[in-house]
Amino acid sequence: MDQTPAPSEEDVQARLKALSPDDLVRAWREIGTTGLKEQTDGTHAVLMYFDRLGHDDPERAVSFIEALLEREPDDALVALTAQEKLLGQLLQFNGPRIAGALQELAMRRPRLRWLMGGVYWSISGGLEDKDTKRRLLAIADKEAYRAWDDSYKSRETIDFAALPVAELAPLWVEINSRSPLGKEKDKNWSELFDFQSELVNNDPLKALDLVKAIVDIEDNPSVLGLLAAGMLEDLIPAKDGPVVEAVVAEAARNPRFRHLLGGVWFYGMSPEVTEKLEKARESVRW
Repeated sequence: MDQTPAPSEEDVQARLKALSPDDLVRAWREIGTTGLKEQTDGTHAVLMYFDRLGHDDPERAVSFIEALLEREPDDALVALTAQEKLLGQLLQFNGPRIAGALQELAMRRPRLRWLMGGVYWSISGGLEDKDTKRRLLAIADKEAYRAWDDSYKSRETIDFAALPVAELAPLWVEINSRSPLGKEKDKNWSELFDFQSELVNNDPLKALDLVKAIVDIEDNPSVLGLLAAGMLEDLIPAKDGPVVEAVVAEAARNPRFRHLLGGVWFYGMSPEVTEKLEKARESVRW
């Protein structure tokens, strides 16, 4: 049996920082096409690396974007830099620092103008530095990006509000299990996100019914982690009441739900609610 210890998080991140731009493009392609259920420790580490790249190392982020524009033929994979965190984070935290580099890159790689169109509105409404905003908007072709987006995405959407919980549960699992590329192929992922937010805010007991139905049909740890830290955590109110009582009752009745509750963070909840939920999940902690 192999007794080699797993590399530490620091070792993994150091290896990722040492990758060439070509290797980063291949890594981006892999995480862009890997679904939630297929994720491994390795793909998760790469996701975390890219989640921080625009904030932590803006020059390397620009080099990666240039390599992606040059070497990745699939526009949808390139567009993920605008649709996910990377490009928006880069501009939000380091816009003044890299505006000049992006202007020069737009001259070498005109495809960047299309890509920047995907974050046009976040530049326009989110950047405070007027000079940086002006420089970046000048290389952001929102019309080109919009035309591509209209041609790429299916506009047929599901009326989630009209579906019974028994049909919503498998749809929730299927859509949230897609790869990042798969989620962006139609509007249903964003529609489901909006529906879930509305349900949590306006009908938390129905949201709880949906959580329970998902727990009944799904046991993948990554999916359950998303469910616990997302819908379940969001639907639990800060103060005691019927929703908290329903959560406590379900935890007492259903060991699978009790395990799910172990993945909820009780930040912002009242001491009374926290005490009840801690007791309800017993010793379960993720």
